[in-house]
Amino acid sequence: MRHDLGLKGALGLLTLAGCPPDDVVIITASDTDTSTSTSGEPTTEDGPPTSSTGEPDPTTTGGPEFDGVIAPTLRIYRPLDGAEIEASRDPLLDHENLTIVASGVTYPAVYAEAERRLEFADVPKAMYSLRAQQPAAPDLPDLPGRLSVTQSVARELESFGGICSGRPDIAFTGDLETTLAISAGEMLPLGPEDQFEFYSYNADALFLVFPNLDEMDATGSPQLDETEIVDWTIPWRPDSGRDAWPLVDTAEGDDFWLGHLVATPLVPAPMGAELQDPWSFAQRYVLGETAKLSLPTMTSGATTAVSGTFKAVAGETVSVDLRASEFMAELQIYDAALKSVGCFVAAVLEPGAEHPITGVAPNLGGINVYGIDAPIDPECVGMDCETMFVTPGDRVLELELGNPYSEDGTETLIVQCSRYVFVDDPDGGAYDYLASDLIVQGRLEDLTQAPIVPKIGLVRDLAVNGTPVAPDEKLDGVGENPTISFTAPKFGAPDFYTVTIRTLDDVMGADGPVVRRAIGSIRTEFTTVTIPDGFLEPGGHYYIQVTAERSHGLTEAHAKSHDIWLSRAMTGVLTP
Repeated sequence: MRHDLGLKGALGLLTLAGCPPDDVVIITASDTDTSTSTSGEPTTEDGPPTSSTGEPDPTTTGGPEFDGVIAPTLRIYRPLDGAEIEASRDPLLDHENLTIVASGVTYPAVYAEAERRLEFADVPKAMYSLRAQQPAAPDLPDLPGRLSVTQSVARELESFGGICSGRPDIAFTGDLETTLAISAGEMLPLGPEDQFEFYSYNADALFLVFPNLDEMDATGSPQLDETEIVDWTIPWRPDSGRDAWPLVDTAEGDDFWLGHLVATPLVPAPMGAELQDPWSFAQRYVLGETAKLSLPTMTSGATTAVSGTFKAVAGETVSVDLRASEFMAELQIYDAALKSVGCFVAAVLEPGAEHPITGVAPNLGGINVYGIDAPIDPECVGMDCETMFVTPGDRVLELELGNPYSEDGTETLIVQCSRYVFVDDPDGGAYDYLASDLIVQGRLEDLTQAPIVPKIGLVRDLAVNGTPVAPDEKLDGVGENPTISFTAPKFGAPDFYTVTIRTLDDVMGADGPVVRRAIGSIRTEFTTVTIPDGFLEPGGHYYIQVTAERSHGLTEAHAKSHDIWLSRAMTGVLTP
């Protein structure tokens, strides 16, 4: 599952959900299974891969050893109701720049099609940096794409291969005018917190959509209590494990679903002491119904009419013992007084049964909760009541979920608890927020067997140029190449760290202002990182997030595990 580590709608899911990080090229030093979880692929496939010839993989034959670094590009695709397909594609087609830098020397990549791999010749056997510059995003055409830097000593990089859900020959679009016009009948009455989700396993597409409940809305969005959708027009901006916007083609066997995530309060009418408990104001979501959609082949830049009829999804209920107090205790290590927190418990369906594979993960059900300003006197009502901030406590939750999808998948539970710190928008607009997180993910059947506690702590002693910068503080004059340092978490054993650079400066995108944009990232096993050129610019406002991760696909022990443990700490706002 892709870990964008940003909230995905009210469920708070990882934008793929699970899982590689949104802007990180994944590099491993092992020679193990190249399968990954449902995280975004490190390349953007603008066209179909080159089909494999069926010849033996040259990387496993007894030929002469290559003097440099190689990165196999073979992928195994698993389409619906079909045999596995092997294919390879040149990653250079999907990047503005892809080079290795070692000791100040740049080594270009060459795609060896016959060997189905990238080759970086003559790279010395020492630590180097892989620099991967992505092209501009379709919705931010005037800005450079994300820059990812990975420190490694590996001679083989498992970055561009793997096992993928869906078919290999998906067509993609970057055209902002690509839209859907949705009609669906026999819907449950629309509630104020309901959401909708489009999902296609075979096209590897997932799109969470919020209705616009403004009665003056011109898109055709369904309104409260309505029981059908009529020509609701929305822009097509799906998530995908391919890091592009797939076009669904039912002529190629693609499935296409519209799920209705029905929201209800966890406690229908809190009273008395319940008013002091954040769980009394939690929201429950369940995939209550789905519509199997019919449509012609989607065309880039055009509006495609899709239609279907909702059918109820049989639900089940599982008990989740969430020890939220232990998450809260770890989240407050950089500030003893938590001011805003939230937890999300969500069930999703990861593709792949025996082990995770790359692809999107639809929502099955979830619960979210936030800390509240509760009245000290539960009998007090009104604006004049004296209040106290209360964080979510331990609770055994009855999680309801529905799963109408393929049996070739794994019901997966994600628990994410986050701390928010509100800061002024440097452009003078609304408040924005930073966030630190603790995430536990694994098989639903496993995580419901015992209390859920954080598995890996936040990095400690986070500093910029040797100066601690608390999340609610600011540090000016850090320069364009500041040094980020930290120590390992107090518990948990990270496989690696990801240092992500984000900006708070507003930019105009296709859908309006964009804030908290990720500039790029650095992946490393070290606890001291100097930000290289290409990230920070004079006059900018940034903050750094350091993710500690224990994940699959990095070592022999973890290669076939659905378990993912994450923690993310943050600095305050920095200016060069």
